[in-house]
Amino acid sequence: MTHYSRRRVLKMAGLVTIATTAGQLLPLPRLNAARPDAPLPGLDDFIQVSRLLTQQATLNTTVAHALMLALSQTQKGFISGLAQLKTVLQSQPALLQQETLTFAAADAECEKLAKAILGGWYTGVVGKGNHALYVTYVNTLASELMSDKLVPPSFSYGQMGSWATQP
Repeated sequence: MTHYSRRRVLKMAGLVTIATTAGQLLPLPRLNAARPDAPLPGLDDFIQVSRLLTQQATLNTTVAHALMLALSQTQKGFISGLAQLKTVLQSQPALLQQETLTFAAADAECEKLAKAILGGWYTGVVGKGNHALYVTYVNTLASELMSDKLVPPSFSYGQMGSWATQP
């Protein structure tokens, strides 16, 4: 080992020692997952709007809590937009009777938010690209609606290799 290599190894060992010691001595902030029982302002409105949009009488409140947190991080002005969307949906019940949810041009922001909420409930993903947040997989409405027909991919449901034979 050359003199240069030894010096480099000693520097790295010193840095690791310092970093380890600092990590033990300095209080570092902890990342806490959102607790579904913690109060979340606007959650009741979010659930009410979600029920109107999805046309589902009951929705998983834990998923609702997580979706609302994710939407508030990915959608600009989420809380005020949610209040506006709720008002539009309540004042125009015919919107929810359409085969395809389409809003008037003046309510384009409401339509965008409604589609983001629906996308979150059905796919479990909120946002797009590098800013997308993965919220749930099995507890999506798409999985729940198809659970009597399809086994979610990546779950073993039979003998080893049973997926290889055609039905």
